[in-house]
This record gives sequence, structure tokens and C-alpha cells, in this order.
Amino acid sequence: MINQHTFEFLKNLENNNTKEWVDAHRLELNKVKDDVIAFAGVLVEEISKFDLTIRANPPFPKKCVTRLNRDMRFGKGKGPYKTDFYIVVGSQGIQGVAASYCVHVEAGNCFAGGGAPNPMGADLLNYRKKISDHFIEFDELVAGSSFKAMFPNGIQSQSGISKKRIPVGFEADDPSAEYLKKEGFITREKLSDQDLMNDSGLEKIMKLLKGSKPLVDFLNKE
Repeated sequence: MINQHTFEFLKNLENNNTKEWVDAHRLELNKVKDDVIAFAGVLVEEISKFDLTIRANPPFPKKCVTRLNRDMRFGKGKGPYKTDFYIVVGSQGIQGVAASYCVHVEAGNCFAGGGAPNPMGADLLNYRKKISDHFIEFDELVAGSSFKAMFPNGIQSQSGISKKRIPVGFEADDPSAEYLKKEGFITREKLSDQDLMNDSGLEKIMKLLKGSKPLVDFLNKE
């Protein structure tokens, strides 16, 4: 599980987001990275118990964890470092387009779920077409009582924003219009920092990830 020191470091980084501060705390940063990677290894092992695709080709834990360095081309006005980690376990890695499982590690803003959070261009269009073409199957999945009980926030995009109009190429009266307006398709339920620090929280995390599997399978289906 995640060490309390990791959350403390991320919180301190939020208040001291400079290269000079990070260089002075490089040993701490390395411990934080190792801590998150170790937790990623636990998640890969646990997910492999219910997802045969991950079991057949388990990703390296280090490859499942996002970097703290911010790409400043997309982070103007922000510090050079992110203050969170995404642990992404899927068949194509962090940069792949396949739906996957995710745990977000950030002080005061942890969550877990699965799906395709932020597909772009043709990938987004393909997901939308899949939902539109197989909406009865998709609706049965996300409108089921057990799914709604586990994921009261429903299907979301990473940004949490939906378009006001249905995308070009789809009919205005498409039964799946509510979902086609989204720019991503994920489950995402909030966790406390304690859920990630205590062994007792692992069961809660894995319940959310396993509960996301039907959505992951649907989105990845050919």
C-alpha cells in the first residue's frame, strides 16, 4: 500500500513546485517513486486474478506509473512537476488507447475505476460508434442496479465535461446521445488517502476495479 510519506511529499511538492526544491529532495522523490511502483505491482497481481488478458501478459509495474515531470507544452502557467500519479494497468500501457484500470494517487484526491478516460480523434470516434451501434448491450451494462450502486457517478470523461450538442456523424435522436456527448468513458469513484495507505482499503479498491471490468471489456471488444 502507499506510504503516508508519499502523500506528504506530494503535498509539499504542491507548495514547492520548483526544480531547485525537487533537486534538494531527490532522495525522497526516489523513495516516493519506488513506493508507488511497488503498489502498482500489487495492483497488477490482484487484477490478474480476474482479468485473463492482464494475467496472460502482465505489464511491468514501472511502466504502469505516470511520471511527475510535466510536459510544459501543455502546462503553461503551472509548475514543472505534477503532484499526482496515475497507476494505469491495461493491455497497451499508459500511452495505449485500449480501455484499462486506473488508480489515482494524489493527496486529498484519490480515486479508482476503469475505462477509456481521454481518447482523441479517431479513437474517440471508434468508441462512440461502438456505443451507438451496440447501445442495448451498453445500456444494460451501465444501467444495471449493481453497476449503478457501485458507480453512482455513472460514466464520466476525464475532464468531466460533456458537449452540448451530439457530435457530427450521429443522429440527434440517437438513443445513446447522452454518452456520445462525452469525451471519455470511465468509472471513477473517490477514495480517501487512508484507503490507499491501509491494507483494509485494498478490498475496496479491487472491488471498484473488478466492477469496472464489464466496461473495460465492452470498450476493448473488436
